[in-house]
Formats: sequence, C-alpha cells, structure tokens
Amino acid sequence: MRSKNELYQAAMRAVALRRQTARALAEDRRAEAEAAIPALRHAEDEVRVRGIRCALAGAAGQDKAAAAAALAQARQNLADLLAASGRSPDALEPKYTCPLCQDTGVAEGRTCECVRREMRRMRREEIEALSSLKVASFDTLKADYYPNVRDPQIGRSVRAYMDDLLEDLRGYAEEFDLDSENLMLVGNAGLGKTHAALAIAGAALEKGFDVIYVSSPEFFGRLEALRFGQDPDNERELLFRTAAGADLLILDDLGTEFNSNFLISTLYSLLNERLGAHKPTIVTSNITDGSLLEKLYTEKVSSRLSAFSPRLFLGNDIRAIKSAE
Repeated sequence: MRSKNELYQAAMRAVALRRQTARALAEDRRAEAEAAIPALRHAEDEVRVRGIRCALAGAAGQDKAAAAAALAQARQNLADLLAASGRSPDALEPKYTCPLCQDTGVAEGRTCECVRREMRRMRREEIEALSSLKVASFDTLKADYYPNVRDPQIGRSVRAYMDDLLEDLRGYAEEFDLDSENLMLVGNAGLGKTHAALAIAGAALEKGFDVIYVSSPEFFGRLEALRFGQDPDNERELLFRTAAGADLLILDDLGTEFNSNFLISTLYSLLNERLGAHKPTIVTSNITDGSLLEKLYTEKVSSRLSAFSPRLFLGNDIRAIKSAE
C-alpha cells in the first residue's frame, strides 16, 4: 500500500520511461532512415540552419520573410525525401503516449492528466492485488443472485429489497465526493458486500479520488507485527497515515481479525481521525449484531461506527450459487 506521494512518484517515473522509450525509438528510426536516404542528414541540417536564421532575424527586428520562405522550403525538401522513401513527414519525431505533455508529466505548469490516469491505474492494480475481487462495477452484481422470497425481517422479497439497496449504492458511487457519508455494509458472508465496496472504489478512482483498500485482519495484523517487532523505516506510521489520509478508505471484513488491545486502540484512532477530517470510509463486516460489535471493540469504537450509515445485505451465499452455475 503506497502513499499518495509514493504513487505520484511512481507514476512520474512511468511517464518518464515512456518519454525515454519514445525518444530511443525515434533515434532508431532516424538511424535507419539515414542509412536508407543518404541526403537525409544534409536536409535535416538545412532545416536546423534555416530555423536558426529565421529566429535570429525575428530577434533582430529584421524582415524575416525571406528567412521564413527558406525555412519552409527546407522543410518541404525534407518531407519530399521522407515521402519518396515511403515515410511520413513526422516519421523521425518521437511518438509520445501523451501529446499534451509529450510524456513529461507536466502540461501548462500543472501535473498532466496522463499522470493522474497512471496513478489511478496503479492504485486500481494495487487494490486488485490486495482483494479477492477485481475492482468491478455494479453491472456484475445482479439482483438475480438474491432469492425471490419474502423475508419476514423486512416484510418483502429479498430480491426486491436487494435490488433497491444495490441501486442506492450505485447512486452513492455515481455521486461520490468528499462529502459522501460513511457506510457500514453488514450481512452474512458471500452476499456481495466487498463486491459493492470495490464497485464504489472503482467509481471514486475514475473521478480522481485516491482510494485505499485494506483487509482488516491483514492491515491490523501488519501494524501489530511492526509495533512489536523491528521497524527501522517507520513503516507502521506510514501505513497508518496512508489509510487515515485517503480520500476514501475501504476497511474490509471487520470482525475477522485477531482481537487485541492494540487493535482496538488503533481502530479507534483510525476511525476517529477520519471522522474528524470528514473523510468518507466504507466498512464491511459479517457482524450484524450491534451489541456484539460493542462487546468486541468496546463502546468507544462502537460509538464511532454508529455514525456510519448501515446497509444490511440479505440472501444466500452468492459464491456458492456462482460455483454451481
């Protein structure tokens, strides 16, 4: 799990590599063309010389019409040579992936959108490596997977209820911003809680928000191991700060981790910081009983989670249904 700054640096390195590659390939094409067209190097030298003369005339305030005409002719001669060999006029120029910044990562004095796209791609790849599901959409989470039977708890069909719930979460994803509410997705295992959370993550990433996904047992287990082991690079603080500072944090499978005083203290600090900073958080959990939640994590943590808007998932294990198809 990389911090936003680490992700930015990695994206800039990736863009710089694209530029380096584009220029190296252009040099290869140039060497090949010069070998095939003996007059090519002289024609390119003419373009450079005429270009310098045109610029000097303009800087000196002289009439540069003649110099401009000579430059245009030199460029035409170069294009004719390339065309005669079956090459386009820009055949020797680098083919940059991003025409806006020419793979420098900066356009008009600001970070180019291509860098932001690369950051989103890297974060999506990172989330998919950490979760059991790919960052998906709600299109792959269908209400058909839920039983079309009446549930006495809600007084209606589970399928109709879940169809409404998924539409509600789809709307949350479409409208996501830093003012979005915190969500607590609860229900038995295999009902699509993680899938829905990752669908929201995908929508938030596309909007340019930085999303951090963590599996609760793995995240808190790692922090505890670093807390009571060696941590010369201060990785524990970096991991915590990255999770605490994300635009959207998805804390998956709360309740499956090893419970300890350290866990409770760290979870409380994490929730408290994010609530205080008004940063949206989505928690998924198999724990549907509020009293059990308080028993596991104490009243302090439970009170923080009570500020989350609950979404109860119902139905049968979708994974079992899919495996039987």
